[in-house]
This record gives sequence, structure tokens and C-alpha cells, in this order.
Amino acid sequence: MRCSYVRLMVEDYKACFLFYRDVCGFPVLYGDEDSRYAELDMGSGTHLALNKREVMAQALGTTREPAGLPGQDRFALILETDDVDATAARLRAAGAQLVKEVQDWPGWGIRAAHFRDPDGYLIEVNTPLAPAG
Repeated sequence: MRCSYVRLMVEDYKACFLFYRDVCGFPVLYGDEDSRYAELDMGSGTHLALNKREVMAQALGTTREPAGLPGQDRFALILETDDVDATAARLRAAGAQLVKEVQDWPGWGIRAAHFRDPDGYLIEVNTPLAPAG
């Protein structure tokens, strides 16, 4: 597995988008100030993703507070793998707390599963979906 994104789930999406684009100067790879999701290039091979917090909560069905964390998820570690099904099975067998089973997310362009670490932080493991056609 390799870290492909750091994803911040934000309340004020537009303000955060403008901060990371205009103040930090990160080039936008995907999205805009109104899209509720964006990816920015941090110049390190790892991208910064901004996600409107409620969008991620709705997608995963996680409306309660994870133990020990302030409110709904605010951060997700995104790990890309060559075989998300095998990686998810290995993590589950090793005792990782499953949040959402492996499934295709065509709108996101990935096949992914979601877990929590021992402190309750959200971890996504994914594989890009093959282009249609």
C-alpha cells in the first residue's frame, strides 16, 4: 500500500478550498470552490483532498461521533493498493475495524473499503476503477 491522499473533511468547504489554492498555492487537479470535493497537488507525490464533511458521512452512513474524536470525521488517510479486495480481507483478518465493505464508487473512480484505526481515525483503501469501455 502507498499513501496517495490526505483527505480533510471540512465544514467550510469554500474557505478551505480558497485557502489551500490561494494561500498555500497548491495547484488544483480536480474540483473547484463549489464542487464539495477537490484534489490539490502538494508537490510531493501525495495529494491533498478536500471533502465537504457531510458528503463523506452520507456516503459511509457514519452520522455518529467516532469514540474520542470531536464530531464527525475530519480526516481520512487514503491508501492505494493494487488489489483492494485482497488488502481489505487482510486488514479485516488482522482485526481492523470495518466501516464499509469493499464496493465500487463510480462517481469517485475507485473501488474502496473503509476502516478505522485503534483511535477511530478513518482509513480508506482503494484501487482505481478501470475506465469504462
